[in-house]
Amino acid sequence: MFINELSGVIKHIESADGIYFLEINVDGDVFFSIQLNNSYKINDNVKIQFCESDISIAKTMCFHISTLNIQKAIVKNIENGKLLTRVELFYKNTIIRALITQKSLKKLNIQLNDEVYFLVKAIALDIAYE
Repeated sequence: MFINELSGVIKHIESADGIYFLEINVDGDVFFSIQLNNSYKINDNVKIQFCESDISIAKTMCFHISTLNIQKAIVKNIENGKLLTRVELFYKNTIIRALITQKSLKKLNIQLNDEVYFLVKAIALDIAYE
């Protein structure tokens, strides 16, 4: 499994019932993360990390969905397997790798250079100091 990594800055922290909700700015885009422990402060430089298998891909923007992290990217490479397909997405000068089923690839008719949206649940984001 490949772990994707993006650099960002913590812009807001909320907490309740021992759970922390972090808002992270990644080159002008906002990512949200839910953490059970927090040693971070506003303006800390951090890396957000998420597994390639924690990504969903959509061809159109999804407005009525519970997933908070939805970002636009361009398909740069497709590595087909019998059951799974690794899709490489170009986002903010970084390659993001997503692992989806071959059925999903065909259903969405994903092609090279397509503009797509990648989705990552807030609970799937890990945070580390840079």
